Amino acid sequence: MINVMIVDDEPKVREGLKALIPWEECGYAVLATASNGYEALQLYHEVKPDLVVADIRMPGMDGLTLIQQLRQLDERLHVLILSGYADFEYAKKAIASRADGYLLKPVDEDEMIGYLKHIKKECAKERDIASWSTVAGRWTRDQLVLSLLEQSTEDEAGQLAAKAKQLGLDWQEYQVLRYELYRADGYKTEATDITEAVKRIDHYVERNELGISFNQQGDTGILLKKTVVGEQMRKELGLELNKLLAGTGLSLMAAAGPLVRKPSAIWRSGERAGELLQQRFFAGEDDILSEETDKQAVYAQQGIAEHPERMEDRLYYALEMANRPMLEELVLQAGEFFAASRAPEQDVKRFFAELTASLLSRLAAHHGELNGCLKSSTDSIALIYQQQTMRLLCRHVIGLLASVSEPLAERTQEHDMKAILDIIHRNFSDNVKLETLAAVFNYNPAYLGKMFKNTTGEYFNTYLDKVRIEHAKQYLQQGMKVYQVAEKVGYTHVDYFHGKFKKYVGISPSSYRKGEQRQPKSNE
Repeated sequence: MINVMIVDDEPKVREGLKALIPWEECGYAVLATASNGYEALQLYHEVKPDLVVADIRMPGMDGLTLIQQLRQLDERLHVLILSGYADFEYAKKAIASRADGYLLKPVDEDEMIGYLKHIKKECAKERDIASWSTVAGRWTRDQLVLSLLEQSTEDEAGQLAAKAKQLGLDWQEYQVLRYELYRADGYKTEATDITEAVKRIDHYVERNELGISFNQQGDTGILLKKTVVGEQMRKELGLELNKLLAGTGLSLMAAAGPLVRKPSAIWRSGERAGELLQQRFFAGEDDILSEETDKQAVYAQQGIAEHPERMEDRLYYALEMANRPMLEELVLQAGEFFAASRAPEQDVKRFFAELTASLLSRLAAHHGELNGCLKSSTDSIALIYQQQTMRLLCRHVIGLLASVSEPLAERTQEHDMKAILDIIHRNFSDNVKLETLAAVFNYNPAYLGKMFKNTTGEYFNTYLDKVRIEHAKQYLQQGMKVYQVAEKVGYTHVDYFHGKFKKYVGISPSSYRKGEQRQPKSNE
């Protein structure tokens, strides 16, 4: 952790900064706060911070004076200046004091985090340099690998190449593999589990002479001597690495950068591996991402034109029928659509969470007996946001929806028509279509239409219209306005509703509402 001291004469600023910034997530620990420069100087000797965040204007000793005195104690101290004024002269003085950044109040969280990321990298470099100086140039292979992962100057590249040869790293080719560990069930990973998993992987790499493992502040990976090229090799290594994690509750997602021939180019392979790892959400299980998988649009299938938003009705009917195969097919199609479009991960998770909540709400409205089961699903919906890959997310959603619909599974194929009529009577206000029901029940639309006519004596659309009109009559008798009734029974246009009502009832909706003579009209 990088130690931090915050100095500001305003308590709300000191406490606000502690609360606003996710210090621990960024690799920092706020060890002390001070209300003025004098107090900060005293605390400095106690906590020895790596970073001081100080207000530029404070009573007594201002921020610039404080920085100058702290510089005499520690030349390498990192400093961020806060100011309530966009004052160019102060900014110039801050720059002259070698401040790492100059932020205006109120502090922007993203801007602050950007500075913290930069300072973190600088601190890591400084620690590496200090470590190497301590051993008087006797670098270990692990330290050398960490250095090779950073971009170097021409002079440094020559020195690193010499060190690589000296330490037995003058290989024919190099490849960086970076990996991340996560829990497949979506729950938070424990530090002890991660430590154990990394140890197992390190031992496996050493035993099989694959290369050299590295682990720097959570950045874990392998500098591969035995490079992995081609889908088969990547799949085999991915499987082996995941097998090592048995019993830890963890899974591994990895990405391999391109092959390089020189030690000075290793950083390029590492950088690309890091970029590829950012796309891990759309990768398959045990896959190791690479340049090849990126070009192949991992997990996506071409030609998926339908947007998942248009699948909700079919998903709902599949739930009603406890049709798990249809549930799986539709959820996976939605996943494939998002993978093909490379939609942002959080947008995908939000879509599935909102879709699932909407489906369960609709189900609860028509099945009171499921209320207990549906209420217990809240935590499972929240876990959608914790899924690490598209595949895991789809699997989680399918399992959740299937478990909720299981109590409805008593309906069998011979009850299809009864179930379809049940759906119409409970969902008449929705955009119920014969084609949608045919897809859910695995019928040809034309065949289902004939079967429907034989059972009810009415064509599908006529039957649906009559159900809607019967409900409309009830709403009109209750005194609802015509446009409200039209919308409530599923007609988007009042004029269209007016025509339908007059066709089946014999008078206009407004006349019916007034209590005039009702003369039902026979259907032609």
